[in-house]
This record gives sequence, structure tokens and C-alpha cells, in this order.
Amino acid sequence: MVVRLVSALGSSAATADCFSDGATLRHMLRFEAALAEATAAAGLIPKRAASVIVKACDPSLYDSAPLAAAARRTATLTVPVVKALTEQVRLRDAKAADYVHWGATSQDVIDTAMVLQLGEALPPLLKALDGIVTALARLAKKHRATPMLGRTLLQPATPLALGQKIAGWASDIDRAKRRLAASFVETQIVQFGGASGSLTALGPKAEPVMKGLAKHLKLALPPGPWFTQRVRVAALAQDCALVVGAIAKASRDISLMMQVEVGEAAEPSGPGRGGSSTMPHKRNPVGAALILSAATRAPMLAATIVAGMPQEHERALGGWQAEWPTLSALVECLGSAVEAMSEVAGGLVIEPDALQANMDAAEAAVLAERATFLLAAKMGKHEAHTLVEKALAQGGSFVAALGRLEKELADEAALLGYSPSFVDRLLADLKRK
Repeated sequence: MVVRLVSALGSSAATADCFSDGATLRHMLRFEAALAEATAAAGLIPKRAASVIVKACDPSLYDSAPLAAAARRTATLTVPVVKALTEQVRLRDAKAADYVHWGATSQDVIDTAMVLQLGEALPPLLKALDGIVTALARLAKKHRATPMLGRTLLQPATPLALGQKIAGWASDIDRAKRRLAASFVETQIVQFGGASGSLTALGPKAEPVMKGLAKHLKLALPPGPWFTQRVRVAALAQDCALVVGAIAKASRDISLMMQVEVGEAAEPSGPGRGGSSTMPHKRNPVGAALILSAATRAPMLAATIVAGMPQEHERALGGWQAEWPTLSALVECLGSAVEAMSEVAGGLVIEPDALQANMDAAEAAVLAERATFLLAAKMGKHEAHTLVEKALAQGGSFVAALGRLEKELADEAALLGYSPSFVDRLLADLKRK
């Protein structure tokens, strides 16, 4: 794999490798090899020619640099790849060279290679997402009744169980993951339509060739070519962005909880992790930084795929050509976010003392609503609201100002309300998926 330093923060190495030059050539040549075998089985080309073509479909035989340069002169990578493949076949058998790329078109190769790359890149990420959800669910269960200060509009609000916040992260990540898993399955189909989608060159042998090609590549055979029907690809793109967004929600919260003046949580530590180039004391939320960076890019990349959907006639100019580099960048974004969150979720440190200290410091915000409703049961809501406002205006200890409610306001279980039960419901819902 060619290492690109500029992309170091935007992709995990494993995901990037699925879209490397070597992987791209491998999957394009897989298509050509499978096509040769399928057309030979259907009696359209000699079996000997197919055997020679298959042997020439070795990615190590090709140099990606001249192929990339030539692709810009033809607006498709398929043309130079097929030309190079034909030359390799000709070196072995001149007659066999006449049967390379039989009945296919450029987009057949490109779209199917893209599908194969997704098939390599996404299953490990879906598995890792399961691990993230499991780790967060475990942490949520542990903190089912751990009280923390709720925050609305970035200001102190009523308390809730820390477990509810964490279970909420897990629930949305899992929901987005399930959507992505479903849209991924829909993309695992072969693209094969020939010049304009009619497979005219194959005559009555079109059906067995289609079936043979799909079987060799272990892909499903769709009802027809999808050259300009791009809903599957667009749905996958949107679901990739949703997963990144769901992960980023958790990361945003964690990074805010990590602020020194808050100190309620911390990402896992390690040699060199979170360090600063100039400030030795720093412990930066590096996982959150990588994830939030991905979340900044992912929506626009997904939008590019959707914007390319109105493609003209049977095969388009510019629309599908924009997809491959955009989709690879988007999946690499997803890989970066998933890799970072896997580390964070598995080692997130919670600081219960800081959680309690922050609640104590915001005593009035924590207790005001409950005090209002306790008093309202005795004197009416309007009068209770007025009394609580007066107590707040006095400053100092809110409990002392109200006096007679000290015992009731000290009831921690009542203060959390239904929050621990929400943790139970969220975790039970995760188990049912």
C-alpha cells in the first residue's frame, strides 16, 4: 500500500488498503477473469483463451502509475487496464488476446470492482461496530444508577443516570449500523449490461454468462443492469454518514466531559496518546478529534453521491465517474471513525467523584425542578414556582433556603426519576436486535 501522509488522520490503514491501487487492480482483474470463465462456459470464447486470460489477471504484472495517467485521457480506468491486460495475454497467446473483455463495457468493470471493494472493506467495520455497541452497553449497565448533571443548551439541567447517556449512544450507533448492514447487502450485486444495457454482443448466451459471472464473483445477480439507477449506492453512502454521525455524537459528549474543568470522563491513555507538540501537560481527546474530523467530511461526501443520482439515459457522463473516488473517501472516513471509537469505547474512564462534584456545584440547577413539584403537591404549581424562584434569588445553599424539603431533596433515587429504567429499556432493546 502507498502511504499518503496527508490522509493519515482521515482513514484507518486497513480500510484504506481496500481501496489501494493494488486492491483496485485486483478487483478489476477479478471481473475480467470471471468474465472469461463465464463466456468460455457458455461457449462464446475458447476455453484455452479463458485460461490464458485468467493467468494474465495477476495484479503484480501491472504498474498503476501509467494506468492512472492513461485513464485521464479516456475518462475511465477500464480502457487502459483492458489494454494492458490484452497485451499481457498477447505475450502468452496472440489468438487469446482477441477474447479479452468479451461483451462487457467499462462501467461493468468499474461498478463491479467498486462493489467488490465494499465487500472487502465493510464487513470488518460492521463487526467492529458490534464491538463498540457491546462495550458501551456494558458501561451503561455498570452506571445504571450513577447520577450525573444533565445539560441542556450547554447549561446545567436536571440530573440523569450516566448509564442513560451511554446507552443512548449505543442505541443510535446500533440503529445506524443496522441500516448500513442492510444497504450493504443491497450493493453486493454484479453490474453487467454491455454497451448500453442490452448485452447484444452475447446474443442468446446472455443469461448463462450473467449467471456464471455472478457465481464466479460470489455476488447476487440483479434483475437488470443498474448503470443509471444509483439508489443502492446513494443509500449506502447516506448510511455510512449516519454511522459516522452517531459515533460522533458520543465523541462530542466525551470530549466535553474530558475538559479539565469538567473532568467527568477520559479517553484511554497510552504512550504518546493525546500529547502536545509544545505543552507537556496536555491529554487531548485524540479519538474524538479523529471521529469529529470524519463527521465533518462524511455528510458532504454522501451528499456528492446523492447529487450524482440524476444520470442521463442508459449510461451517464460525469455522474457515476464521481462516485468511486467519493465513495472510497467516505468509507475510509467511516473506517477512521470506527477504529478510533473502538479504542475509546473499550477504554473509556469514568470519574464518579467529578460527576458528584459537578452536581454539588450546580445544586440549584439539580434540585430546582424537583423542589417545585414537591411543593406543588401542597400549595399549587404557581405558588411553588414563585417560592423556588425566591429561594434561588437568595443565593447560597438552595436546600437551606427551602429548609423543610432537605430530606426529600436528598433522595437520590427520586432525583434520578425514571432514568435507570430508561437504561434498562435501552439495553433490553439492544439485546432484541
